[in-house]
Amino acid sequence: MPSFSTVKAAERSLLLKPLDAAIFLADHYTAAPTAYTNVSSALQALPEAFEPVGLIKKKDGVTFGKKVDCERPESYGEAEPTRIDMVSIEHSLEFSPQQVSKTTLELTTRADLSTVTAGANGEVRFAEPTSLSVRYYSALAIAKDGDDAEPVYIFRYMPMVALTDTGDQTWDMADTIPPKVTMTPFRDDTAGFAVEHAFGGLGWKNIAVKAGFATTP
Repeated sequence: MPSFSTVKAAERSLLLKPLDAAIFLADHYTAAPTAYTNVSSALQALPEAFEPVGLIKKKDGVTFGKKVDCERPESYGEAEPTRIDMVSIEHSLEFSPQQVSKTTLELTTRADLSTVTAGANGEVRFAEPTSLSVRYYSALAIAKDGDDAEPVYIFRYMPMVALTDTGDQTWDMADTIPPKVTMTPFRDDTAGFAVEHAFGGLGWKNIAVKAGFATTP
């Protein structure tokens, strides 16, 4: 007779935890690589268009939100709704960048810094835009679990995202300067989706079958 652990398909190797994470931003319409890992399951270099955000606040981590709204028609004489219709799904990406760079400054201020240079004295100066224009990005989040010998990589690609909220920026001795940001993914007409999931790395290759995925010969 099988044990209860066997019946419930308990498999500790499938417990994944993001021990490290990175966020990359590129101009909208920047396609993700056709593969994140090579034939040896090693992580490949990303296209140069994807700029790294750098260090992210550990306490906040990276949050992928999903809000689902449904309508539930009710019928006379029935205690529960007799139908459910999904009417909207809203995704979100939330993180707190810690490094001050052109990438994070453009993101948090909405300013276009492509032509901004440092003066002879090293000074950089720019104004926040007063218009309500929205800038769209392509975003890629990568998390890593396991050790360097057999890593598991978790990917989340969003071909069309926009900054929709920022936290307050506080100057004190307790934290770094950039504020927390919230970005909203949208369905990209070219890609045909709003969010794509992927898993890779040698550690993932070793457990893919346990996770229920047949391996291509």
